[in-house]
Amino acid sequence: MEGYTAVLQKIEEEKAKLVEMAHAIHGNPEVGGQEIFASDLITGYLEEKGFKVWRGVGGLKTAFMASYGDEGFHVGFCSEYDALPEIGHGCGHNLIGIAGVAAGVALASSLGNLPGIVSIIGTPNEEDEGGKVDLVRAGVFDDVDAAMMFHPGCSTCLHVESLACRDYRFIFHGRSVHASTEPWEGRNALDAVIQTFNGINALRQYLKDDVRVHGIVSEGGLAPNVVPDRAAADFIIRSRDSHYLGEVVEKVIACARGAAIATGTTLEVEESGYPYDAMVSNRVMADLFGESLKESGYKIDSPYEEGRGSIDMGNVSRVTPSIHPVVAITDQWVPGHTHEFTALCDTEEAYDVMLTVGKAMALTGYKILKDKNLQKKILEEFSASIKKDIG
Repeated sequence: MEGYTAVLQKIEEEKAKLVEMAHAIHGNPEVGGQEIFASDLITGYLEEKGFKVWRGVGGLKTAFMASYGDEGFHVGFCSEYDALPEIGHGCGHNLIGIAGVAAGVALASSLGNLPGIVSIIGTPNEEDEGGKVDLVRAGVFDDVDAAMMFHPGCSTCLHVESLACRDYRFIFHGRSVHASTEPWEGRNALDAVIQTFNGINALRQYLKDDVRVHGIVSEGGLAPNVVPDRAAADFIIRSRDSHYLGEVVEKVIACARGAAIATGTTLEVEESGYPYDAMVSNRVMADLFGESLKESGYKIDSPYEEGRGSIDMGNVSRVTPSIHPVVAITDQWVPGHTHEFTALCDTEEAYDVMLTVGKAMALTGYKILKDKNLQKKILEEFSASIKKDIG
């Protein structure tokens, strides 16, 4: 039990500083890719705690890797710290970021002679493009044997699933003319956008229940007396099944192509370079985290259940065993990405959960590092789940 005690004691020792950092990040919200204050605050603290810190990893100026230990099974904690435009930390990334820091510092302090490497990985820009996608592509997670993070919410779910996600922009090019004097000479690009929405709406009844297709008109013309020669729509397409998502994408693009043919316009398709994979939660690790959460004294009992979104941790889960549990910071229903949730993430109750989750993740990491059989089970499950997904 010595390692357990060291984990719990370390977070209690660092409690005031950890809460101070989370509060400071909450009070200085920075959008994705611009998290200079948060990144500097966290990396400076980790250097003080004896971690080796590499800044700007993966080509992202506000990303970092902070590591402790030289050899053995490598446990990584993902730390997010970007905010939403105007809303601030309405997704609780100030809590996510510092929970990962707390877990890493506590686990490092408990190692003693136990072999292992502990890393805190600063993963910026989750809310926009998905910084973990860049970090995965750059190989930052290649040497990490197990990765974990948590997300605050109004419900608790250990085995989190997410929807694979792809973003598209459909740009239609037509011919601009006066809308009253000679409309027959025009080719209305906005009509093509509207037909695309109509086609997708007709398609919905033939899609599986977990599919989500939602979009906006991002360009629709400049004046009502001019036939628009350019219009555009942005769509996000999601599914729990990454393979089926590919089929849905082709059907949605076919709706846009048909709209272009029907309106005599031409279609330009732009795909985001940041597709999100569906989360593959490692059940061995998630069960360990649930056990550790109880041991850490977590007490909130929430009656709510939240739906699935899309997370860039899904991409991490395809290269290393990963978990992304959601843990309630309240027993009330407060929708995320709102000013109300922003306020909630700067309360004593939220910071208590942040520290409790930090303890639970550290204990999870400690159990993994001291038990080679657990390490083997985690890696075997990961290998089997990836083979199943590929198949």
